[in-house]
Amino acid sequence: MGKQTSRTTAYLKEIDNSLQNRALRLRRSFSSILQASIAAGLAFWLAHDVAGHERPFFAPMSSIIILGLSSGNRLRRAVELSIGCSIGVGLGDLIIMGIGTGNWQMTLAIFVSLVVATFLSSSQLLINQVAVGSILIATIIPPGSAAGPERMFDAVIGCTVGIVVMALIPHSPLAGGRREVAKVLRLASSVLKDVAVALPRRDHESIFAALKQVRGSQGAINAMLEAAKSAKEDTRVSPLLWASKRRVRSFARILAPVDNVIRNTRVLARRAQVLSEDGDEVSQEQICIIEELAEITDHLADVYAQPEQNQEALEIPETVKRLRQLAARAGISIATDVLSAQVILAQTRSIIVDLLQVCGMSRESAVAALVPTSHSPAFPPEVVTDLKED
Repeated sequence: MGKQTSRTTAYLKEIDNSLQNRALRLRRSFSSILQASIAAGLAFWLAHDVAGHERPFFAPMSSIIILGLSSGNRLRRAVELSIGCSIGVGLGDLIIMGIGTGNWQMTLAIFVSLVVATFLSSSQLLINQVAVGSILIATIIPPGSAAGPERMFDAVIGCTVGIVVMALIPHSPLAGGRREVAKVLRLASSVLKDVAVALPRRDHESIFAALKQVRGSQGAINAMLEAAKSAKEDTRVSPLLWASKRRVRSFARILAPVDNVIRNTRVLARRAQVLSEDGDEVSQEQICIIEELAEITDHLADVYAQPEQNQEALEIPETVKRLRQLAARAGISIATDVLSAQVILAQTRSIIVDLLQVCGMSRESAVAALVPTSHSPAFPPEVVTDLKED
């Protein structure tokens, strides 16, 4: 009976977590849902009631396609979509009028359309729309009818409305990007924790599992970069977000250091696996530094998980202080004469520099915070406080 109750409790908790995640996803996507709904309705009204098109299905479709793009190039994609529609319908019209409709005629029309589109542009969106235009002419829209030119005009209406709605009902420009940064930092923190726990036990299997985890991080990094591109575009398009341009530029500056954090963590984990397989050891001080780095990285992830920047002014200075203290401890003397231990130290130092840059310091000042390992360091130790402008 007790086991049944325990399973029921676990099942109910799982349902509760699932509902919470679904509600959170809906809340985060609500502005996108609102944008798409308003744009589709407005595009249909303009094409149907104002322009007088009988079935303007491509007007709302184009607006949703444009709003659904997240690459940060929606203005260019809107032009490509409109041009692709025009070329596709025009080519389809010419070809189908000459050879008629049928199986092989459709195949030939699509082949010719794709050849022409690929010759004219490398944009996959434009190429796809050319093919779609030819398919419509060969199947639904009669060759030579007014529906072809109308579809071109509908595409322009839909794309234009999508851009206008994006400008008038903008997203919060940094919310998505900050969440993606938090994901990347949390992944790095998790791997560093696993390495710090496994090193004293020479548990190379646990380190290998952590390494597999961090090797799958490219998707999170790409999402972070795409979110930043979209934020830049939103602030260019929407007058309501022009005041946020400085914050978006400041955010974009930390993306390369965040990427470097995960890359250097990957190298550290790989070398830790080699060291454990060889049966070698690192000093307790190295393990302590890696543990504290994991804690600091997790703390920064918490800071960036917040939707706004208010918390950073309070948290970043203390984080910089902790990282400086680690930088002063990470000297060559704490590593043994084993090559793998020295490589782990080098990567630890690199991660400290990366995290200081995430906190707003320049690379030169971040490197200067490290205890020197060279007789002639490029950036000698100095007292620096040059946090970049938020």
